[in-house]
Amino acid sequence: MSDVDVAVVGGGAAGALVLAHLARLAPARLRVALIDRGPGEIGSGTAYRTPDPAHLLNVRASAMSAWPDRPDHFTRWSGVPADEFAPRATYGAYLAALAAEAAGGDLADVRLIRGRANGVHRTPDGWSITIDGAAPVVATEVVLAIGIEPPAQAWVPRRLRHQPRFVADPWRPGALDDVGPDDPVLIVGTGLTAVDVAVSLGARTRGTITATSRNGLLPFAHTREVRAPMPLDGTDLPATVKQLRRLMHRRVRESIAATGDWRPAIDGMRPHTQAIWAALPEAERREFLRRDLRRWDNARHRMAPAVADAIAGLRSAGRLVIATEHPSVAIAVAEPGSWIVNTTGPDPDLAGSTNPLIQQLFAEGYVTAGSLGMGWATTDDGQLRDAYGNRVPGLWTLGSTRRGQLLESTAVPEIRAQALALAERLGDTPSPRRGPARLVRRDQYGLPVLATAPAAEHFDDAVRRVLRVQRGAEEALAAAIAEDPSFALAHTVRALLAVEGLIGADARSALEEAEAAARVRSDARTGSLLRAVAGRVRANDPAGLLAHIEEFPRDALVVNACVPTIAFGGATQVPQHAWAIVERLAPVYGEDWWYLGLLAFVRQEQHRWAQSADLADRALAADPAGGHAAHARSHVYYETGDHRAGLEWLDAWIAGPGRAALQGAHYSWHAALHEIALERWEGVSARLQGRLSPRSVSGVRALVDSASLLWRCHVLGAPPQPVPIEAVLGAVPEGLLREPRTAFIALHAALALAAAGDLTGLEALRRYATGRTGPAFDLVAALVRALSAYVNGDYALTVELISRRTGEWVRLGGSDAQREVIDDTLLSALVRAGRYGPAREPVTPRGSAAP
Repeated sequence: MSDVDVAVVGGGAAGALVLAHLARLAPARLRVALIDRGPGEIGSGTAYRTPDPAHLLNVRASAMSAWPDRPDHFTRWSGVPADEFAPRATYGAYLAALAAEAAGGDLADVRLIRGRANGVHRTPDGWSITIDGAAPVVATEVVLAIGIEPPAQAWVPRRLRHQPRFVADPWRPGALDDVGPDDPVLIVGTGLTAVDVAVSLGARTRGTITATSRNGLLPFAHTREVRAPMPLDGTDLPATVKQLRRLMHRRVRESIAATGDWRPAIDGMRPHTQAIWAALPEAERREFLRRDLRRWDNARHRMAPAVADAIAGLRSAGRLVIATEHPSVAIAVAEPGSWIVNTTGPDPDLAGSTNPLIQQLFAEGYVTAGSLGMGWATTDDGQLRDAYGNRVPGLWTLGSTRRGQLLESTAVPEIRAQALALAERLGDTPSPRRGPARLVRRDQYGLPVLATAPAAEHFDDAVRRVLRVQRGAEEALAAAIAEDPSFALAHTVRALLAVEGLIGADARSALEEAEAAARVRSDARTGSLLRAVAGRVRANDPAGLLAHIEEFPRDALVVNACVPTIAFGGATQVPQHAWAIVERLAPVYGEDWWYLGLLAFVRQEQHRWAQSADLADRALAADPAGGHAAHARSHVYYETGDHRAGLEWLDAWIAGPGRAALQGAHYSWHAALHEIALERWEGVSARLQGRLSPRSVSGVRALVDSASLLWRCHVLGAPPQPVPIEAVLGAVPEGLLREPRTAFIALHAALALAAAGDLTGLEALRRYATGRTGPAFDLVAALVRALSAYVNGDYALTVELISRRTGEWVRLGGSDAQREVIDDTLLSALVRAGRYGPAREPVTPRGSAAP
């Protein structure tokens, strides 16, 4: 049996982040070993070992948190303002603190082993790692977090390599200590490392510093003010370098025109660079490396403003000279006695490495070079591929070794995401010792669920019930939380359902419980959703939900919440925007039953009846209880005038697969519309005494379904109904009538007040709507005036006021069938005003077939 479950080889930023995430997600006392040869603290590595306070991060502090779900963690820990650039040594201390916390915590059993790993070998139990100066470690899984190799020396003339004034690696501790105060220095390279060397030497020497490269390009500088990245639509990425250049030139022009700065155009590319690189054929990648990479790096990896100021000061004082020469030429003409400092960066081809571990891995065929010789070949989740292209079970990597596959894979935001994904993946790997106690699981759409097995099963049940539009989600979530009180995702979904009115919990209290649980245990998915739900609960802001599904498009419940449906209010009341949310996810969900039902509802809103029916039938064949598909099918029957068949089908569904439907009243409302069209008033009465009665329905449903149906019956001249409107209004909270938060609810509040003949209430609602700036509240105010005129018997004014806004009522939201009540009111007013007679113009709903 193995000594440990996971061995992490390398204690730089990548290793420290993997360790921290493993410890945070640790299932059942996960055993972890971290092996590091470095002289400093775990986490410092090459990049953050520098003691010079002038060496700053080249990314703002706000982007440097170790936890994607807690973006302010580093700024809170360090005290560095979010828009500032922290010293690199400070970030090294932060990583060291994370590693120490992981090692000292009680979730994982962590061993820190000092020594240089020189080989990784297969064993019956996994892998054996041999270490200089320490006993071998046997591990089930191995993560090779070897970091960045020392600067390449292929360009260095043989006679120079052993000269005392040649600095092969400026990051070696003490490498520049012997440079005298008046010694001239030639820096070979003009990238970020060259900048750091120049800043350090410029502060403590007086000699001339020359930095040279073939193109003589220094990195650009960040601006002092923070500018938002310019978004890029990732659905149509360039397929060639030529297309990529055109895209970049266009974006830069647009960015300069909009902001006066080109940087937002570059920053907006960051989330898409890996996808662009993956889509380019190898010949196109080679062209990019040859002609475009250096300019991209200069623009993408920028200097902090303070560092740029220091460089500008050295240049203006004549202390720093930038040359454009081949290194051999620069060395030949350098001042006598110059120090030569190598800052050319590591060779991306690891096959030539002198590291014995890397040599052994290549020699035994456990690894092979990545695309164009950069790093190692890996799978999409970081598993290594061997010399034959096969996965190597139990062998993983991240960071710079994945450059061939990802191109951008050395900055903390990219490494952090890889570390988290690896921790989730390794936590989901079975182990004979740990058995079934794993915490990281996958839901029905493949997304991580950080919970115990029983809690995850209850959570899946809750999500399935929401997607089906069924009762029982509240109880299933309660069971999940009872099984695992720190199940932050379940708490968060509970807060979302509460704010949407689908369960009876208090949304703010549920949110606070979610935030408390996330402080114990969280992951990227949970953190993203928690921030989105917090915006929804505290500010009624849906933007976070839309951002969440950009990152997690397979989070079906949240997609559902973003689309106005029978269950959710949606993140937009503009139909075309809601349709776009659903339609662009077709490649993500394919023939999934829930998605087909949601798409069917979109198609009926677009009046594409045949397509909607086909989609709904396919969805119901896969899951007969699917509420969205049944809802869409109901609309198709009604809108196409097939009332007898629609009523028969709907009643059978309500009594059968739909008997557990959460919104049972709404399906009964649909059935009542068919009966109105067929003039079966006794059936309408029976439904108003049944699932639409105040004893069966309350809140929004009582308003939207029962009250609106009573008004519709009134204007259509139906026989007196057995359920008084006052009883229905008694089941509606006062706030929905007086201060409705959406125009759609306000529409139905107006209908309910009109049905009650409440002119005072209608006037109060009109004043409220007039004072609101939200979308479509101007239409609410106009409709309230029209309904007040109807109640007062001024039918001519009703006709005028409704007709005046013809074509605009769609802005109120809801379906055609729901807004049809406005047309019914208009037709009734026309008849009562004497402008149409019943014999000449029958007053029937729009969905009715002509008699």
